[in-house]
Amino acid sequence: MPLVDLDNEFLELFYNITNSKVPKDVELIDLKKQLVSIVDTLKELNRNAKKPIASRALGIEEPPAEDDSKNPAILVVDDLGVITYQLKVLLSQFEYDIDCSQEIYDAVNKFKKRNYRYVVMDLFIPTEREGFILLTELRKMAAAYGTKTIIGVITATPRKEIEQQCKMRGADFFLEKNHDWQNTLYKIMDGYIHAKEDEEVSS
Repeated sequence: MPLVDLDNEFLELFYNITNSKVPKDVELIDLKKQLVSIVDTLKELNRNAKKPIASRALGIEEPPAEDDSKNPAILVVDDLGVITYQLKVLLSQFEYDIDCSQEIYDAVNKFKKRNYRYVVMDLFIPTEREGFILLTELRKMAAAYGTKTIIGVITATPRKEIEQQCKMRGADFFLEKNHDWQNTLYKIMDGYIHAKEDEEVSS
């Protein structure tokens, strides 16, 4: 499926998906580069996959909401709509429902209402303080509910102490947004999801 043109019509649809405006510091050309990068990543993964991965997420349609709590779900948290859209496109390759949140209180409320198997969250939302608060709260709630939620933190900071603090607060994995982070995230999530499927089959 070809990448959509980044015109006014696209922006209107983009707003509907993210329920927010594109940040002022993000130019259309930058957004297009990011989306093209994801498409290239998916093509590369598809070439190396044992079976073709789904391509339905390369469009811009919003998947229908499903309230069935038995459906496995992923919660994506980032304060920038551009990033939540990128992650939604990438993670939609898995047969999981995907919910997005752009601030910590909404993320906590969503987590209270649904059994998420995975959370992928940016640390700076908008500062690391809020990110640490959210990570700690999600891990506490998961423990209280008795769920084995996998929580991954992604961030542009290379500081080693940040990774250590995230792990101490309960992050299962930590990923720096380097030049190839989309591919790495896909492989990490693919590993977790296949391990979970194998566990369910054996049990």
